Amino acid sequence: MRLSVRPILFCLSLLCLPALAAPVAGLYQVREAVADQQPETRDAAMQRALQTLVQRLTGDAEALQSAKLEGLRQDPQQIVSQYGYEGDVLLVEFDSASTERQLRQAGLALWGANRPAILTWWLAESAEGSQLIGESQGPATMLRDAAQHRGLRAAR
Repeated sequence: MRLSVRPILFCLSLLCLPALAAPVAGLYQVREAVADQQPETRDAAMQRALQTLVQRLTGDAEALQSAKLEGLRQDPQQIVSQYGYEGDVLLVEFDSASTERQLRQAGLALWGANRPAILTWWLAESAEGSQLIGESQGPATMLRDAAQHRGLRAAR
């Protein structure tokens, strides 16, 4: 069986297409749910926000456990530029320069802000069969929120 060269060359040419990437908005802004606005609750939410931020920037869920980041774990406020409440959500804005400096000094590799959008298709299975999840349905919103929480862009 003889393979034609054209289909192979076509497939190889597709590998040369650049991945389209765009800056992710709000990369250094983290939202964490809180039960109240007490200092202890805020401190716990600040720790979760720091964990989310470090995972967003490094792609590694365990990166914050580095011994070199002990000081940052003890006092995340040192890289916070501002925080506030929106109802039952703590909104934390981290300083990008301070954050990147601390993470690089710890020897962690950082993802850039330009990231490709992720295209997803969701099917909901029911007794009536499979159905494609639409843009305005609840699961699509949950998926976009989860992608944003991880520092990814979900294509619409």
